[in-house]
Amino acid sequence: MFDKEKKIDKKEKREKPGEKKHTIIRKEDLIKNLKDKEKEIIDLEEELSEIEEIAKKNEQYYKESLEKILRLHAEFDNYKKRQEKRQLDFIEYANQDLLKNLLVVVDNLERALDSTKNEKNIKAIREGLKNVLKDFFEVLKKEGVKPMKSLHEKFDPSIHEAVMREESDKYSEDIVTEEFRKGYFFKSKVLRAAMVKVAVSVKEKEQEK
Repeated sequence: MFDKEKKIDKKEKREKPGEKKHTIIRKEDLIKNLKDKEKEIIDLEEELSEIEEIAKKNEQYYKESLEKILRLHAEFDNYKKRQEKRQLDFIEYANQDLLKNLLVVVDNLERALDSTKNEKNIKAIREGLKNVLKDFFEVLKKEGVKPMKSLHEKFDPSIHEAVMREESDKYSEDIVTEEFRKGYFFKSKVLRAAMVKVAVSVKEKEQEK
């Protein structure tokens, strides 16, 4: 009877409800787990250190890039200001060389006028003025200005301005018979149109009838 009660008591000790079971961890396993955790911590610290290093490099890169952008912007502003000044100077002094060349013509004209004070020879005065005009045309030629050939040419509305039309039995229709004001080209463009008289052919009108 007592043996039976001992067996029941052992069974009750084994099967008490709600009782926690404690796992026994060996010392070797505990040390291994601690080493594994320590290694994980070291790996995380190394990874964090790498991330911080990358962040520092990126911060330095962005800082240098910003400084470079600001420097380039300042250089561009200075370049723009220099170009604007050059452009203004060019516009202001574009005709400087032309004016200097024209002053030579003025000097010659003044000398020609001075020579006429006691000059009785009209031919000499005429020659002096012709030389001044020749100098003036040389200046215009250097600048790309040249006179048009209009007289006895066919009327061209792109370069001629007809201020008069006259019937003629000598010239064909639309031929320039007289030039009131000379026209000029500036390089390939019309600087000033020529003012001309244009023929209206009498013969061609009679033939049309």
